Amino acid sequence: MKLFIITVFVLTALYPANVFSQLKHDHTWLLGSFGPGDPNDPSASFGINIFDFNGNELNLSREFMDIQFFMTNSSISSIDGELLFFSNGCKVYNSEYQVMQDGSGLNPGLAYSTGNCPNNGNTVPSGLLILPLPNDGNKYYIFHESKEFGTGVFSSHAAKLYYTLVDMEGDNGLGSVVEKNQVVLADTLSMVMHAVKHENGQDWWVMVAESHRDTYFKVLFTENGIEGVTEQSIGGTPDPFGSGGGQACFSPDGNKYARYVSGQSIYLFDFDRGTSELGNFQELFFVDTVPDFLFGGIAISPNSRFLYMCTTTQLWQFDLEAPDIQASRVLVGEYDGFQYLGFFRTYFFNMRLAPDCKIYMPTLNSSNTLHVIHSPDEKGAACNFVQHGFVMPAENIASIPNFPNYRLGTGYPVCDSTIQLVVSSVQVPHPQRRVAVYPNPASGHLTIEMPQPLITDSRWSLYSATGQRVLSEKLGKGQMGYNVPLAGVPPGLYFWEVRSEGRQVGSGKVVVSS
Repeated sequence: MKLFIITVFVLTALYPANVFSQLKHDHTWLLGSFGPGDPNDPSASFGINIFDFNGNELNLSREFMDIQFFMTNSSISSIDGELLFFSNGCKVYNSEYQVMQDGSGLNPGLAYSTGNCPNNGNTVPSGLLILPLPNDGNKYYIFHESKEFGTGVFSSHAAKLYYTLVDMEGDNGLGSVVEKNQVVLADTLSMVMHAVKHENGQDWWVMVAESHRDTYFKVLFTENGIEGVTEQSIGGTPDPFGSGGGQACFSPDGNKYARYVSGQSIYLFDFDRGTSELGNFQELFFVDTVPDFLFGGIAISPNSRFLYMCTTTQLWQFDLEAPDIQASRVLVGEYDGFQYLGFFRTYFFNMRLAPDCKIYMPTLNSSNTLHVIHSPDEKGAACNFVQHGFVMPAENIASIPNFPNYRLGTGYPVCDSTIQLVVSSVQVPHPQRRVAVYPNPASGHLTIEMPQPLITDSRWSLYSATGQRVLSEKLGKGQMGYNVPLAGVPPGLYFWEVRSEGRQVGSGKVVVSS
């Protein structure tokens, strides 16, 4: 009996440290601007910023890749924080920054052509999020909204909510899309979507609002996939013109749901995570000196006490524990007039609570900076809002990843305030001309020659002209030369690359002859 008690104690003590502390699905962020940039020019402003929150550190770097984000943005990492895949709302990309198998063509039809796809990233600010399938370590559902332009009052809206299913066992562990653009619901939807854990600790509620009615759709997501969609009419009727530029979120503890609507208000509700019922509707007002109210953001502090809302020029804080929440309103930030490159106004936009317990806010226009609320659990000015104070190596425009609180109900805190920024520098140019692949043209086999022994296992990949991977070879640590058979590879032009520790260290073209 004593042995049993000791065993139970040890397992109980180890479980939070080894499991809960590993729920890091949101620990890799990617955001960036238009164009791949020049790998040989470290001063270039283009590229993708990579935020790595693992190891109690925020490592910030830039990767030059021909992937572009505009507003739609989300990624998913493994439970220990390793990037699995990400999406800009047009395509799904794997951890090697290549289009995943069958990962093109999200949001088809009119939405694809009018929503800024395929080349520039979709334009639905909170229109995509990724959830792990409960009780399955390999499958992930991407929930994504289309965007369509029409005529009349409701000229811009999300016409459909889709899901796309990714199986990480596909393509030798790089993942593949096995179901795509499956319609969950169709309506004139607002372009603000968020999700929260069910009170049972494993299922999810995905919330989408109607754009011009007081209606909210609640999607129940379980180990069986989409279990059903319910709707509830409650609250005020929003102005449909603002449905595309707002934001919605659940509080980290899951008990509140808030939604920015156009004009000058926030809709705030209590939320029951067991039944998904919204209740205790309140409308909170603020004042903005700029007549354009269409764009704004919303976030809630890690302790679930303070609600932050912004328009393009003002940031307000509300105390959700105050007897009169409206009366608790405090202006904690106002646009200071700064212009990136002397031209782009760094207006405020959407916000996101990060794993380091800070709230990050991209600028509405192009910029290489983020606004940051450094201490969001503090009241009033003590929240320490700093404008354009977080400098990134690459530009970004109105893009911030959309994440729910993956750790809700696990016993592990929503974030870790001990995470510190340790690296903030432009990435060293890739040594692209140092890896040799020959002969060219090639027939029968290729030789890969490294300039020096690899210090870690790497991977060489060959892609067709349409971007499909046709070969992938592991390059072992300590070696310099490799012979790759080309059996089964049709004649044509191909592109190759070598990646080591997630970074490209060589790339080029090769012709395969008959």
